[in-house]
Amino acid sequence: MASTTDVVEALKYTYGVDQVQYLVNQEVVCWNMFQKMKKPLGGRGQFIMPIMVKNPGAWTGLAEGGSLPSNLNPDTAEANFSLTEFAGLYNMSWKLLQDARNSKFAFQTALKMMEEGFRRRILKMINADLISDGLGKLAILPAADDATEITVNSLPSVDVGMVVDVMDASNNTSVLGNSLTVNAVDVPNRTVTLSGAPSGTAATDYMVIQDTVGSGIAYHTNGLLSIIDDANPPGASVGNFGGINRSTAGNEFWKSIVLSNSGTNRALTEDLIMQLEDSVREKGGGSLNAYVSNLAIVRRYHELLREDTYFAMSSPKALDGGSGVGRSGGAQQKGEDGGDGQTIYRFSGNPWHVDPYFAANTIIGMDKKHFYLGHGEHPVPRPVSEIFDGTSFFRQTTSTTFEVAWYWQGQLLSDNPAAGAKIEDVAES
Repeated sequence: MASTTDVVEALKYTYGVDQVQYLVNQEVVCWNMFQKMKKPLGGRGQFIMPIMVKNPGAWTGLAEGGSLPSNLNPDTAEANFSLTEFAGLYNMSWKLLQDARNSKFAFQTALKMMEEGFRRRILKMINADLISDGLGKLAILPAADDATEITVNSLPSVDVGMVVDVMDASNNTSVLGNSLTVNAVDVPNRTVTLSGAPSGTAATDYMVIQDTVGSGIAYHTNGLLSIIDDANPPGASVGNFGGINRSTAGNEFWKSIVLSNSGTNRALTEDLIMQLEDSVREKGGGSLNAYVSNLAIVRRYHELLREDTYFAMSSPKALDGGSGVGRSGGAQQKGEDGGDGQTIYRFSGNPWHVDPYFAANTIIGMDKKHFYLGHGEHPVPRPVSEIFDGTSFFRQTTSTTFEVAWYWQGQLLSDNPAAGAKIEDVAES
């Protein structure tokens, strides 16, 4: 019989940095798409980025012996970012841990519970932040729905047992449904059943983790949908991205191109995607190298997005292993070096990434080298026992359970939002 200490050490080893990195790469689709930037925690974990807004120098034609042109001085702005703190908890019963000392099956069950808890309660929420708009939206209502079973417009990021608030999108402070427990999630029909009915809802209202959005608070990272945009992030509590007001004249450099259709969905065309690519080059000076959308868009436009299919008889070789005979790129990638949602689909040679939870009717394209994941001491969430000396892996609770606490500081950053562009109002499958 193994000792409890042996079991705990085995659990800790199983959730070492490499394993957590592997799980992050699988569960957080955009994780590997971004460069990583570590920030020392002095100065409250703040990033200050100088942004060139006016180039130096002058160039002009002149007559023989003419005067030199007047030099033009450069100008910069400062974008300021702060890391957001996150903490996670999940528990395991005394009985499960005791049984794990005596039974291989019980030990495997304990590992599975830890992994599922880490995936669904921690990584899934990080992913929801990164693909949202700074408010950590988990599900969005397409219309008013004051019932316990609520229809949402895309695959919801909620999970059974979670406690959420339903927020008023018109001000991002009014709580229309306070601390409601998720009782059921119907994935095919896109419905979420809550423990109570919200009141006064309207289209675009949304669900968030309880008590993380309100007057003066938004405990979430920046999100792709608000970074790659032509307006400031929604809600005063989120604040302007990087502290730069996009509404101020002269700050157009901080705006992305948004191709919308006034709220009316229309079909995706080659011309529309090429406009997206051109806008990144023209306005952001970048070279688009990644697209992101949800599954419904790929289902509808897969023929437009697939690479050319061809067969060569002169040089036989094994066909590509991904779905779609003769198409390059392979199936969706997994693992430490993959896990970025890359599919077999491309446009203009650039990979198409799919996040099942991504916003409905929306496509973003970006030059990845201008988007970063800033983090503190640890690149991924870690148990507090590995961060603070003298802290145990399991914490005693008031019940017959132990808690495992996790901690992370992170933020999504960009030094050039115009290196990304967005298509809205895209008709889906």
